[in-house]
Amino acid sequence: MPKWLASHAFVLTMLVVMLAAGFWQLDRLDARKASNEEIRTASESRVVPVEDLLALVGAGEDVLDQTAVTVTGRFLDEPGLLVANRTFDTEPGFWFVAPLELDDGRIVLVSRGWIPRDVAAGRSPQQIEAADGWVTITGRLFASVDGGRLGSPVNGVPQVSRLDLDTAQDAIGLEVVDRWVQAEDPDWRRGVIPIPVARPPLDEGPHLSYAFQWFFFSTSTVIAYALILRRRRADAAIPRNDQ
Repeated sequence: MPKWLASHAFVLTMLVVMLAAGFWQLDRLDARKASNEEIRTASESRVVPVEDLLALVGAGEDVLDQTAVTVTGRFLDEPGLLVANRTFDTEPGFWFVAPLELDDGRIVLVSRGWIPRDVAAGRSPQQIEAADGWVTITGRLFASVDGGRLGSPVNGVPQVSRLDLDTAQDAIGLEVVDRWVQAEDPDWRRGVIPIPVARPPLDEGPHLSYAFQWFFFSTSTVIAYALILRRRRADAAIPRNDQ
């Protein structure tokens, strides 16, 4: 293959890759916007008792993640469950998940919030705030998260990598409904454990700026290569002085 043809092929390949990366970032931006709108619609909807939403799920209706929900029941005297590798203000820890029994006997897993590692391990004077008797929890409803794996118990409490409800059932030995609740409390304050998990930020992320960067790189490549070719052509046009 001639040298000039190889250089053309290389530059063309790089352009295709950079343009594809730019359009991929734009696709991710569109997906992010759609996800944000879905979250906003679900979380700002009328708060509904969990029993009503579970009935819709049982009837095959589509219930969006982040749907606002209330759960009324009592937490069981079980050790609960830890979801690993969760952070709060960059501090590592766990989500503390507790089984809550509804009035009809069904059990809903409720993520009460984030706890530090030393609290989970029993090495801190702080303790998980008790929730005795019948309680009403306001939160957001979620479907099971696939791919959860069992980990080593922490201070006797089972640990999972993700809130996969099948894995959670195996861990705690209880049958639970096929949705779980993330508790939230707008009046939480630092020092109360667990700390409710905040809603995800509804920003558009860095995708637009990344797309502009890739398009800038591709444009710069075209300009730079055009200048190189122009310089080569000019050099080729200069007659050589034979000695």
